[in-house]
Amino acid sequence: MDDLRVEVNKELEEDGTLDEAERARRADAFAHDVGAQGSEAAPGERLRAILRYAERLALAPGRMGPEHVQALRDAGLDDRAIHDAAQATAYFSYINRIADGLGVDLEPEMEHR
Repeated sequence: MDDLRVEVNKELEEDGTLDEAERARRADAFAHDVGAQGSEAAPGERLRAILRYAERLALAPGRMGPEHVQALRDAGLDDRAIHDAAQATAYFSYINRIADGLGVDLEPEMEHR
């Protein structure tokens, strides 16, 4: 969750109209809302594109195509950032399936409230 807050804060900082406290408040609110709203909760197109890509890769990897990578390029991501998004998404998909498959309980701070 902290990584997501950092990414949102960076995007809000680019706006230039918000002070640090307001950026932090909005980043925190976004991080809490994203689970319920999905990619559409993102405050900017760049992050929204990353989240759309991650959602599709996690939920329907067999339906990924060049157009999904192109959407990331169109949002301003370079090859390294696209690679990192794919790696992070794949890793969390993998590790969550391992944990679910072995019946591993979530740490208390990771449980939905």
